[in-house]
Amino acid sequence: MAVAAGLVCLMGVLGLAACSGSDEPDESPPAGQGGGGEGGQGGVTWVSGANGNYPDHIAPWAEWTGRPVGLAMVFTNRDSWESIVSPDWPLSAFTRDKFPGELSIAQPLWPIGRAQPGACSADQGCMSVEEQAAREQACASGEYDQHWQEFGRNLVRYGRGDAYVRLAWEFNGPWFDFDPVNIDTWKACYRRAVTALRSTAPDVRIEWTMTMHRDKLPNGRNVWDAYPGDEYVDVIGIDYYDMYPPAPTQKIWDRLCKAPSGLCTVVDEARKRGKQFSVPEWGVVSGDGGGGDNPFFIQKMYEVFRANADILAYEAYYNNAEPNNVQSSLVNPVINPKSAERYLELFGAG
Repeated sequence: MAVAAGLVCLMGVLGLAACSGSDEPDESPPAGQGGGGEGGQGGVTWVSGANGNYPDHIAPWAEWTGRPVGLAMVFTNRDSWESIVSPDWPLSAFTRDKFPGELSIAQPLWPIGRAQPGACSADQGCMSVEEQAAREQACASGEYDQHWQEFGRNLVRYGRGDAYVRLAWEFNGPWFDFDPVNIDTWKACYRRAVTALRSTAPDVRIEWTMTMHRDKLPNGRNVWDAYPGDEYVDVIGIDYYDMYPPAPTQKIWDRLCKAPSGLCTVVDEARKRGKQFSVPEWGVVSGDGGGGDNPFFIQKMYEVFRANADILAYEAYYNNAEPNNVQSSLVNPVINPKSAERYLELFGAG
C-alpha cells in the first residue's frame, strides 16, 4: 500500500497476471459454524492492527471490533528524504500518549518521487533501470547512511525506538522503484540501511516484507534470493490479499499458500530461522482481480494466525473503500458484508 500526501492509498498489486478460477465449491464453513478453533470459537491472542494515518482514523476499528487496536500500520510520504525521515508525520501523530499500541512504518530504500504506485512508465515519473541501479549503488556505498541515522534518532525522540520498520516493503513487485536491479548490490544496500538505522535506534525491529503471488523478482531471481541475512532481519513479513488470483477453495488456498511467495512458506521460513512473521496488510478484495466478498479467505487467515500465534509479531487488516483500490472495507462502509460478519465472529471481542 501507499500513502499520498497523508492520505491512505492502496499499494496496488498492479501488473500481476490474473489466474483462471475454479468450479470447485466454496469450502468455508457456514457463518457461526466451525470458526477459529475448539468449539467454533474465535478470539485474538496476538497483536492485531489496523491502518490509518492518525489515531482517530483507527478508533472506529476498535469500536467496531469491540477490542483495542494493538498496532497502527502507517506509511511515510516518500517523495524526498525530508519526508521519509520527518518526525512531523507520522511520528508526531503516534506518540505513546496519543496511541498506546505498537507502530509499523513502511519505508522505501530511497525517495522514489511518486505518491501513487503503478506499472512504471515515463509519464508516471518512474525511474529508469539505470537511475534505480545508481541509487542502489549509492545506498550500498553508504551515501544514505546519514538519513537512516536521522530517522532512528527521530524514532527514539518520539518514543517509537522499538517501531517495526518495513524497509523496502513489497520489493518483489515492480511498482515502487526499489525492487532489486543487482541482487548483491541491493542486499548490500539493505544491510547498510539497517546498520545505520540501528546505530541510532538499537531497539528498532526490521521487517523484510514481500508481496504475495510474486515468486520471481522483476529481475527474474527467486524472491528469497533477496533475503539480506538473519543478522539484518527481525521479522519476515508478507502482504496478503485475496487477489491475482483469489482463493475461493481449499485447493487453491493451499497451492497459493505453499508457493515461494505464499503465507505458509513465510511462516515456515520464519520458524526455520528463529524469526517472527507478520502480515502487515491483508484483506478480501472487491476491486479488480479480487475474490469479492469471500468469508472463506477471512477464515483461512484466522486459522494461520491462530495456529502460529507463538511466532506472530502482528497482523493488520487493511480496510479500504476507494473506488479504484482493493475495496476490502468491512466497516465504514460495509462493502463485504459476509466477510465482515465472519471477521467479527473470529476477530471480534465476542
